[in-house]
Amino acid sequence: MAAPSPSQTSSFFLIMFPTVLPLRAFLSQILILWLAIAIESWFFQKSLMLSPKTSVEYTAVINLFSTCIGWLTFFIWESFLSKDEVELLMGYILLGQWHPVSVVLILAAFLIYTISFLGKWKGLEILRLLLLQTNQNTSTIPVPIGSRNLVRNQKKSAQGFTQFGVLLIAHTCSHCVILLVLYLESK
Repeated sequence: MAAPSPSQTSSFFLIMFPTVLPLRAFLSQILILWLAIAIESWFFQKSLMLSPKTSVEYTAVINLFSTCIGWLTFFIWESFLSKDEVELLMGYILLGQWHPVSVVLILAAFLIYTISFLGKWKGLEILRLLLLQTNQNTSTIPVPIGSRNLVRNQKKSAQGFTQFGVLLIAHTCSHCVILLVLYLESK
């Protein structure tokens, strides 16, 4: 059997991989995740009395969950846009081309904020339920202090912020910083 020629190999790779690699979108998403995790973990640590390690772990989990929900929502929502709106959106995502504010961008920003907050809230609820379930199933294994604090925080809500309030404030602050960074990045 003869080895494939270089032209056959390159055509194979063109068929297998997309012709446009959205490197800017990947790097922006990583930057956004780092910012959100750093800001929100600080709020979790100060308001919910979690250890620094535990607060970073929880915010990383809920932000990754929220990001997955957000991208799924984006791909569903994108199919309902007109061709011109898709071109504007893809121009921003792939090339960083900032166009004048339109109704679509304002609606997209509001939807992203709301859906990501709901994704984080549900992710925190799922994480809390998983921690409760593992605490009940394995009573002989010591539970990390941060896990106990997260589970007990519902009982301590009269002393400070509730988890919902802390998450809302942290999410709002992180989104404001992210919007500022994205705006400065486009300039």
